[in-house]
Amino acid sequence: MIESDKPYEVGYGKPPTETRFVKGASGNPRGRPKGSKNVFSVMQKAARERITVTQNGRVRTLTKLEAGATQLSNKAAGGDLRAIRELLLWSRQAEEALTADLPSDTMQEADRAVMASLVKRIQSSQDATSKSTETERSEDHDKDEA
Repeated sequence: MIESDKPYEVGYGKPPTETRFVKGASGNPRGRPKGSKNVFSVMQKAARERITVTQNGRVRTLTKLEAGATQLSNKAAGGDLRAIRELLLWSRQAEEALTADLPSDTMQEADRAVMASLVKRIQSSQDATSKSTETERSEDHDKDEA
């Protein structure tokens, strides 16, 4: 009997041939459509939209994020406890994000040490090069005199 004539055994790890994934076809054909955006990118786009605001009799254009931050700080300055709490939370998070991006002092000291050693190496190689060119010049000068 030929291999293909044997009945296919369906079981654990052996799905029916009709229900297997087809080569080259997506496993999730109705998945997220191309070009659709996630919540974060939609929120960023909305926060970056520009609006016109009148402040102190002047018309200005601000982003919605800037306008919201201004309103939050104005409410906090007015004594709104929720706004104060929220403003402190946001400012603390902003400070943490800034300090996380900055290199530590120990890294700067290590960088300075590496730079100093590189400068010494370059200077010593330049000194050696200048000494060798001086000796070559003096040898050439001695040959010209003879």
